[in-house]
Amino acid sequence: MKKTIQSYLDKSSSAAPLAVFRIGFGVMMTYSIIRFAAHGWINSLYIEPQLHFSYFGFGWAKPLGTFTYLLFAICGLAAFFISIGFKYRLSIILFFLSFTYIELMDKATYLNHYYFISILSFLMIFLPANRYFSIDNYQGDRTILKAPTIPNWTIDSIKLLLSIVYFYAGLAKINSDWLLKAMPLKIWLPSKYDLPFLGNLMQQEWVHYAFSWTGMLYDLLIPFLLLYKKRGFGHL
Repeated sequence: MKKTIQSYLDKSSSAAPLAVFRIGFGVMMTYSIIRFAAHGWINSLYIEPQLHFSYFGFGWAKPLGTFTYLLFAICGLAAFFISIGFKYRLSIILFFLSFTYIELMDKATYLNHYYFISILSFLMIFLPANRYFSIDNYQGDRTILKAPTIPNWTIDSIKLLLSIVYFYAGLAKINSDWLLKAMPLKIWLPSKYDLPFLGNLMQQEWVHYAFSWTGMLYDLLIPFLLLYKKRGFGHL
């Protein structure tokens, strides 16, 4: 057993996939923070309200008045630095702390996706995601021509986390409301009537059921798709 574990820990693969994940994560988080600010949600959700609902044991995590904008700015800037691989370790720690603090300020804004981001960003603190295609590791064209290697577990840990999230999301969808009544998609999708080209399609009942069933199957299949290695591409 010990030899098996050690053998697994000794395996390595290209750092490119982890770099791609880091870039995608950083870009999406940067966009999310900009979008949150652009819609005025910082003010309407955290500054204007006089009452906020705290999580048990986290009553100290309160909005910071106008300094709440600074908190979001730090979070967005950290996300951007993550995407370009600049001061990665410091950036991912700052992102984890600021993003998690934002989520703890009011549980009325809770989304399971946000909870997942906090867990994922905490995991990324311990991963060498700046090993390739990053400002931290820039060494001319060599970093582009040949990716260094990293331990397999650094990529597998992310796969495991994603697999757990998607698989349980798929299991949660196996119920009569989701599969037999197409709920709540039968409520959500018709509200998208203003979507270009797709607005009318969102009103069709068969579309609601198609989305419900494919959503369930997609979530359940994600772990197996993550384990699949296409011949010729190795761990990429």
